[in-house]
Amino acid sequence: MIEPIRIYIGTSANNEDADSEMVLEYTLRKNATLPLDIHWMRQSRDESSIWGGWQTQRWSTPFSGFRWAIPEACGFTGRAIYMDEDMLNLRDIAELYSIDLQGKPLAARRGARFGGHEFCVIVMDCEQLGGLLQPVARMKKNPDAHHRYISMFTGNDQYVTEMDPRWNCHDGDGRAIEDIWHLHFTEMSTQPWKPSWYTGEVREHPRQDLVKLWHDTRAEAVINGYKPNLHNDTFGAYNIIGR
Repeated sequence: MIEPIRIYIGTSANNEDADSEMVLEYTLRKNATLPLDIHWMRQSRDESSIWGGWQTQRWSTPFSGFRWAIPEACGFTGRAIYMDEDMLNLRDIAELYSIDLQGKPLAARRGARFGGHEFCVIVMDCEQLGGLLQPVARMKKNPDAHHRYISMFTGNDQYVTEMDPRWNCHDGDGRAIEDIWHLHFTEMSTQPWKPSWYTGEVREHPRQDLVKLWHDTRAEAVINGYKPNLHNDTFGAYNIIGR
């Protein structure tokens, strides 16, 4: 039996990003050559849930710190991929899942936002990370845990092997669409959908070809039977102006 690729996606709690979730899932499954096991990480009112009871006041998205809970969610076995929800996949994610980690616990692209690596797409060795991360029960109580791990891992080649930046292509990175593997609409103010939790400035995206790609892909997903995955376990109001 083929083990599915485990993908954990950070998203908002109250259906604000339902269209974006739909487009991302459709493209992941459309391009994948292996089965996918997709988990949506969203804040929950249920404090017994792995996604409930977190101190999130220092997070810059509604899901920032959840990525560090993935190894425990996987029982500290095997690999998993983390990604933000504001993405669109254009290449078989199995290729990323099988990346050579070179004996390190993480793979991520290099970039400047976090001081060395960009942790919005990560390949994780869950067993190795088990020896580096606090138990989730402790992380939940520590509002600084997310930033602690960003500081610990970013720019640290002891822990992170370099990922091809096309797997986390920020708003196109000046590349032609055919040279993008996994597109990240990382600038919140220009995202094609407009989540209500973002309260900052709204602007036009500088790459209208990428906006058209997103809308065309959304239409394609609907034609193929996909629809926004609305849920009832909403969390409550929150407002964020940027990462």
